This record gives sequence, structure tokens and C-alpha cells, in this order.
Amino acid sequence: MDTEPTYSLFMATDVACRILEVDPMVMLETAGLGELPYGRTELRVTAQQYFDCWNTMEVLSPRADYVPHLGVAISRGPVIPVFFTLSCAPDMEIGLMRLSQFKSLLGPTLMRVFREDGLLRLEFDSVDARAPMPPSLGALQLVVVVENIRGAAAQHVCPVAAGFDGSEEERRMIAGHLGIMPERSHAAYVAFSPEDSKRRFISENPAFWADVEADLKLQLAAQNDRWPVADRVRGALVDLMPAGRTGAEDVALALGISRSTLQRRLRAEGTSYQSVLDATRRDIAIRYLTKTTLRTDQIAGVLAYRDANSFSRSFRRWTGQAPSSFRQALTRSQSQDPETK
Repeated sequence: MDTEPTYSLFMATDVACRILEVDPMVMLETAGLGELPYGRTELRVTAQQYFDCWNTMEVLSPRADYVPHLGVAISRGPVIPVFFTLSCAPDMEIGLMRLSQFKSLLGPTLMRVFREDGLLRLEFDSVDARAPMPPSLGALQLVVVVENIRGAAAQHVCPVAAGFDGSEEERRMIAGHLGIMPERSHAAYVAFSPEDSKRRFISENPAFWADVEADLKLQLAAQNDRWPVADRVRGALVDLMPAGRTGAEDVALALGISRSTLQRRLRAEGTSYQSVLDATRRDIAIRYLTKTTLRTDQIAGVLAYRDANSFSRSFRRWTGQAPSSFRQALTRSQSQDPETK
């Protein structure tokens, strides 16, 4: 019998709960998932359990405007690598097509991107037909994608049409943010004009995108036991680190094997868990320092360090330089190289 697919609860317990000021333990208990070892290992749940958590957060949230508040905060707050699919792209259409490939890394939702009557249309749905996506989660998808598009374009882009299966009050809750009143529709969707769909993004970064795409593909492949275990560990770490989890136990659980089996397979490949963890952190740190403007504390957060000082100590051990010095030296080198001008 096939094992039912599971999805990371990071966006719920580590992002949404914090933004909405909801205790994640209370949320899990109320959703009937209190037995999950929150805080010790990565939490993965079925699509239905994920949606149960979302519905519970909706009830527990102290804010009436929780959907637009959460959507804007997610887009402007924590560094979430999946959203680089959009921000690194040359324009909206290409970025959204890229995002659709990796949308399931954020939870049990999928995104379809297609042309309809000349408009660029996005539809959001559950990955599991047996577990319908809550309407308010569909509304959140609309807010998040519009907010990310505006950030990438540095323009107040507004859709020409939108809809989800919510009451008039729920639809008005996000109308001010979208710039239009969503219609009531079974599908959660948003559509953009042909002109906006080809709008150039000021955040385009093809060199960085090549690295990000490779990491995201490793995340998707982490569950494929035909891949080298070191690659699977790296993919799992890219998924786990933003949630603050870097332990061998966390990775073993994500890969569906025991910790001892994980360590044995890594030894057979001539490496160790600590070596893969260090190499993954080092490579991602250098990438962010050389190809983005992320602050040192933001990079430390993505790599699951307690603070920027802890990250700086590790980076100095890897390279002999502090992160700031490494970035400044690279900037000076590029400014002096005629080929970079």
C-alpha cells in the first residue's frame, strides 16, 4: 500500500502562528494533533491535517483581518527560499511558472498558470481532491502572490479579476489589498492583464536563480531513495533550515529512515552528517553573500543559526573571513574588474 504524501507544517507552526500570535502548541492540540513532537523534529502531516491546522488558526487568531495581515507579513517578513522562484525571474509570467513547479514545498496546495482570453490566470487548489482547501487559505494565496509580484516589480500591480469561495465579508477583507472586489467562485484564482504579465522585474537575478533552482529540485527529490543520500540530506536541509531544524534526527525523519541508517549510508559514501551540514550551510551562505543583498542576520536565520554572531563564527572557520569582510572584498574585486563594469 502506498504511503500517503505528507507536507511540512513549517509555514503553519513556525511562520503563521508567530505572525498571528497564536501558540503553536495550542493550535496543534486544538486541531487534534497534540501528540506531534513540535520543537524537536520537523512536523509533516497529511493534506487534511494541514488544512485542519489552518482552520484552527483561523478560529484562534485574535485579528479579524488575519488573511491580509498574514499575507503581507509572509511576503515582507521571513526569507522563504521558494519565493525566489518569482523574485529572480525576468518577468511575472516566467516567475509564476517557476513558482508553480515548487509550490507544494510550502504545503499541500498547487498552482496552475495558464492563459485565458488573453489574461494570465492563476488558480490555487488542494493537491488532494479528498481534502478541499479552506476558502480562507485560498484568499491567503491571492494576497501572497500579489504582494510578492509587487515587490519584484516595484510597482503597485493590481489584478483585473479574482475570486474565491468566501462570503461577501470575507471577500471584502482582501478587496482593499488586491485593488478589486473578488467574485464568489469555486476556484481560488487571480488574473492579470497581458501588459502586467510581461512586466519586467527589477529583482531579476539569473545567476542566483540557477543555484536556487538546483536546491529546490533537491528538496523535491529528497524523498527519492534512488538519489545519493548526501544529496537527499542536502535537499532535506534546505527545507528544514528555515524552520530552525538541522539535527540528524530531523533529517532522518524527513527522509523516512532511522538516524543510524542515515549515518551508515553517509559513511558508505565517504562523508558524515556534520560534513554535509557544514558544506550546505557554507555554500548557501556564500551564495547569499555574493548574489543577494540579504543582511547577515537574515542569512543566519535561513541557515538556522541562533543569531548572526554564531553564523559569523562558522563562516570565519570555513573561509577565514567574517561575512561582512567577505562581501566587501568581493565588491571591491568586482569594481576593479573591467569585465564586471
